[in-house]
Amino acid sequence: MWHSRRMQPFVRPVVAVLAALSFATGFTGVPQDATRVAAALPSVDDRDSQISRDDTRPTMLPAVARALEQRRAALSQTKVEIAVAERTLQVNEFVTARNKAEQEARIAEQKALYAEQVKKLGYDPLTTDPRDIAKIMMLNEYEWGEDEFTCVNKIFTQESNWQWDAKNPSSGAYGIPQSLPATKMASAGDDWKTNPATQIKWGLKYIKDRYGTPCDGWDFKAVHGWY
Repeated sequence: MWHSRRMQPFVRPVVAVLAALSFATGFTGVPQDATRVAAALPSVDDRDSQISRDDTRPTMLPAVARALEQRRAALSQTKVEIAVAERTLQVNEFVTARNKAEQEARIAEQKALYAEQVKKLGYDPLTTDPRDIAKIMMLNEYEWGEDEFTCVNKIFTQESNWQWDAKNPSSGAYGIPQSLPATKMASAGDDWKTNPATQIKWGLKYIKDRYGTPCDGWDFKAVHGWY
């Protein structure tokens, strides 16, 4: 025996065709049994036996809500982390810039102090070659250039070969300029016994006071053998 639900898809189209023929031809002889069967069959629009989507939503909403809340929390946390990272970057950049400025200020201060020391000494204390020390002193103190240094070089080379500890065994003259007596160089500094710069400073002043210029001093020495 056929179930009424199985007949529904076949009966309804038949009834529809018969109804259309009746309307077109005026024939109304639709079997009453067919009509009763069609009326008895449940409509496809009858959804009582179907589960509505709304019936499943209440069970899904809590999970969706939790997921949405977690997503919002994660997004909020990400925003906070980005803000913290940007702030940290700004602080690091500020600290770096400040340290750089402080370092540049210290370097500038050190250079100023060093320049002041050079001016006071009359030469660069990092210079170790006595000839270079003499050149700097001559230019800074007396504005003597390379031509006058040529004469100074001749004088001190013959006297001591620019040796700060050179000593004349017969006269007792001492140092690069061969001061006689040696203690005269103490007027240029207490370290006159060991410091070439102090000895050169005294020797240049001696030449200036006695001859005016190194070349005039050399002219005298070239004739007399001493200066």
